[in-house]
Amino acid sequence: MSETGLVLDEAELLERSDQLSTLARLFSVVVEIGRGRMVLVSGEAGIGKTSLVRWFCDQVGDSARVLWGACDVLFTPRPLGPLVDVAGLVGGDLADAVEGGAVPYEVALAVGRALEQRAPSILVLEDVHAADEATLDVLRLLARRIDDLPALVIATYRDVGLDRWHPLRVVLGEIAAVSEINRLRLSPLSREAVARLAAPQHAAADDLHRKTGGNPFFVTEALAAADEEIPATVRDAVLGRAARLSPGARRLLDAIAVAGKQAELWLLDVLAADCSQCLEECIGSGIVVAHSRSVAFSHELARLAVEDSIPIQRRLALHRAALAALQSAPDGACEPSRLANHAQATGDPELVLRFGSYKFPSDAPSSDLGQA
Repeated sequence: MSETGLVLDEAELLERSDQLSTLARLFSVVVEIGRGRMVLVSGEAGIGKTSLVRWFCDQVGDSARVLWGACDVLFTPRPLGPLVDVAGLVGGDLADAVEGGAVPYEVALAVGRALEQRAPSILVLEDVHAADEATLDVLRLLARRIDDLPALVIATYRDVGLDRWHPLRVVLGEIAAVSEINRLRLSPLSREAVARLAAPQHAAADDLHRKTGGNPFFVTEALAAADEEIPATVRDAVLGRAARLSPGARRLLDAIAVAGKQAELWLLDVLAADCSQCLEECIGSGIVVAHSRSVAFSHELARLAVEDSIPIQRRLALHRAALAALQSAPDGACEPSRLANHAQATGDPELVLRFGSYKFPSDAPSSDLGQA
């Protein structure tokens, strides 16, 4: 395996020993007493949910049959997507059920029979935040009768950006009281873990942790593309998610990116007044998170990727508008460094001299940049 591959594997599994131990303990219950257990593994995109589950399944080896199905992130979800995957592995009643258009209750019964044919089994349903309603109904039914199934059922989902009305919320609420349901939420890597990964490349751990927020995917991609401020893979991932937003939400996202580390709600009303109603959509995407009176990108790398993608004239105009608004902030105070950053971003030498002690490059195209 390449050096980059080693870093990738290590990043995805650092600080995951507790979760692996929990999965092993629950699987031992299935093996020793024949009673099923369900685990809900959650976390933001790129946090390593799939890697954790695959690692665990690999460690189990031949002691269990592993059945894996995934929900595709599509505008129109594939009907019973993960169950179709599993049916392709086991055939029989389950294949007849999904191919014959059976109702979720019948599909759940067929899943149960498939799990009973060879025990113990591990059934993985990946990315159920993208599941269709029929798949969610099957998940709900499996949760209700999990104690009678000789299997460990693992469902993974993104919880960051899961809005309050998402169908999965209903399912999670209904199965919350089932004692056999266990929850594992994966947290970002600590500064110490990021430092361990950064050490072989002599990368600045503090800066890397600040930009990535400890997200394993962002960390490994940033290390693999050490010469790039924004790794192409990160750029593609972030802009791909942003592209799914409505035009108004994308314009609001641009304003949030230009605002900097935090975007106060009053400032967004100035920068994107016609798009303020799209704020919940932006938060629901998981790209940004809400605070009491402001919003911010989940990761600095994501903010940089979005800001860098904004057409130059629009970006300059947003920075000028932010600079003007911040000079008369409602609370009457604004950090000088923030004003200086916006001034520098406009590329206008007069604004740079007025708001910051930056040395403006003599060869910069100031005449073009100054016109927004």
